[in-house]
Amino acid sequence: MRDRMRRSDSSTSLSEKTVTEAAYAYLASRMRTVFETRMHLKERGYGAEEIEGVIDELTAMNYLDDYQYALRYYEHNREKRRGMLRAARELQARGVSDEIIRNAGEDFRYENNVDELSDALETAARLEGGSPASIARRLENRGYSRETIFRVLERLREQ
Repeated sequence: MRDRMRRSDSSTSLSEKTVTEAAYAYLASRMRTVFETRMHLKERGYGAEEIEGVIDELTAMNYLDDYQYALRYYEHNREKRRGMLRAARELQARGVSDEIIRNAGEDFRYENNVDELSDALETAARLEGGSPASIARRLENRGYSRETIFRVLERLREQ
């Protein structure tokens, strides 16, 4: 039943994708969250029951894994010199649960020896030339905590 054609209320054509095909096509380009995948399929007109069936199937096969998605997202954000808070906010907007965000963040920090103060100091060094207020705003926009920003500004004052 999950693989039935998309719109059963109107005449269907054989060219329309099944819910499984649509999900695989959506996941082909990059990792997605369960929420993103669910919303995509819902927007395409598939029923809740068939969506949940394919979500369960994809999760069981590890094609959908919000925890792994969050870990990769933290990694990507660090490469872009962004703070953990920004990554957490963006993950929340993508429908990842607070518990997964917290656990993945803690695991990422531990496994990668993340020192946000050092990261923020490096970022601030690249932003030098601005006022302390300007540096603080830019660090805040990049997702560093206020505590980290205050410590960075304190270090910059000392230099």
